Amino acid sequence: MGTPITYPCAVLGAGEITDYARVAAFLAPGAFVICADGGFAHCEKLGVRPNLLIGDFDSLGEPPPPGVELITLTTEKDYTDSCHAAEVAVEWGYARILLCGMLGGRLDHTLANLQLLISLAGQGIDALLTDGVTDSYALSGGGWLAVPNREGCYFSVLAFGSCEGVSITGGKYPLEGYPLRADDPRAVSNEFAGRDVVVSQDSGALVVVSQPK
Repeated sequence: MGTPITYPCAVLGAGEITDYARVAAFLAPGAFVICADGGFAHCEKLGVRPNLLIGDFDSLGEPPPPGVELITLTTEKDYTDSCHAAEVAVEWGYARILLCGMLGGRLDHTLANLQLLISLAGQGIDALLTDGVTDSYALSGGGWLAVPNREGCYFSVLAFGSCEGVSITGGKYPLEGYPLRADDPRAVSNEFAGRDVVVSQDSGALVVVSQPK
């Protein structure tokens, strides 16, 4: 596998990171690091210092280091700390964002983070959500996305709603113009065929997940 594409901004949630070295490899030199509350706990293992901490700090676990900017949120809010952190990243002009520490733990938070990934895609943001082993990309509206080839890995295309004209090229099992629905798992466990995969659609919202077999 070649050198991964890197991201100038990272949002760290309080969920699981399985492979810290691989996540760190996605960080551009000098990447701006935003910690959503307890995501601060990942910084040492990633070898980074946070630039911004944001949240209600109910899961921070330790005092923040001196000199780090804080944005304090109320415990009564409509969106998660991770959603607010990603919103700040967009407001501050980042168009490429790495989301990590956002899988595992509570299922509702994991699903909400996948919704966040879709929301970012709908805003034209190039985002990757990863724990270092499982990578997730999103496509919102018509268009296409390229999923980097990963030897020995599956990839799955999952609809969040009704997706029209879904096509897959570059995989072992191609698909052409298929109406993929949220209750249709047809595009699960496809395989890379030695090259990047391109997923396209006419409309809808979908997530592409790649992970080891």
